[in-house]
Amino acid sequence: MAEPITNADRKAVHLLHAKGKSRNAIAREIGRGAATVSKIAAAEGLTFAGGARVAAATEVTRADAAARREQLADDALDGALGQVARTAAAESARDARDHATAARALTEVHARVAELARHTGTGNGGASMLDRIADALLGPNGGDHEGG
Repeated sequence: MAEPITNADRKAVHLLHAKGKSRNAIAREIGRGAATVSKIAAAEGLTFAGGARVAAATEVTRADAAARREQLADDALDGALGQVARTAAAESARDARDHATAARALTEVHARVAELARHTGTGNGGASMLDRIADALLGPNGGDHEGG
């Protein structure tokens, strides 16, 4: 069973909190668990500002991920357009099919990344247009044919 909270614990939490220590730092210093420090702080009307720091860091991470998704979508679109150009210039039907298949795959990457961006509130909404272009070029099955 846990040791009861003492007046010495309360005084130590107050003193260390006033010095700007974090909940975990206080817990380490007084030899009590973080939950105990939180319990004392709540009872004494004390709060810790760490949540704001974590929230800011989380937002930076989300913004970075959104920027990377946007870059991935742009790169996939550029790659798809390059493959479409190679399809038109292909020397054989097999090469044209291979380029068209690659264009479809890159278009699908772009569409999936754009869909993820829509669900997370970032990015643009051009995926449906790209799907229509790919379907027009390759058919709705992406140029895949049964049996080969």
